[in-house]
Amino acid sequence: MDTGGRPRRADGVDVRRAQRWFWALTIVAVLAMGALYEGLRSAPGPGTGVLVLISGLVLAASVVQAARILTVLAGPPRLPRRLRLRPPGRRTTTAHASGTRPSKEE
Repeated sequence: MDTGGRPRRADGVDVRRAQRWFWALTIVAVLAMGALYEGLRSAPGPGTGVLVLISGLVLAASVVQAARILTVLAGPPRLPRRLRLRPPGRRTTTAHASGTRPSKEE
């Protein structure tokens, strides 16, 4: 895939594109917060309910997506997926077949 000379990190993230989406989502979140504020201040009615519902959903979605992008851009590096997954059959804690804890006498 041709990136057109855009900078890429070693893990394949197109940094400029991610930053552009982050700031676009941040602006959308600010505008949705303003609409939600106005909806909460206005008189009750069906239109107000729809405004509050839509602006609340847009706000939540844009904040979550912007947080995910920020985590990728500014977070610590992650291990490759094959190293993050544990091999099947190996557990880090011991589990008992009966589902109960052993008594202290054992």
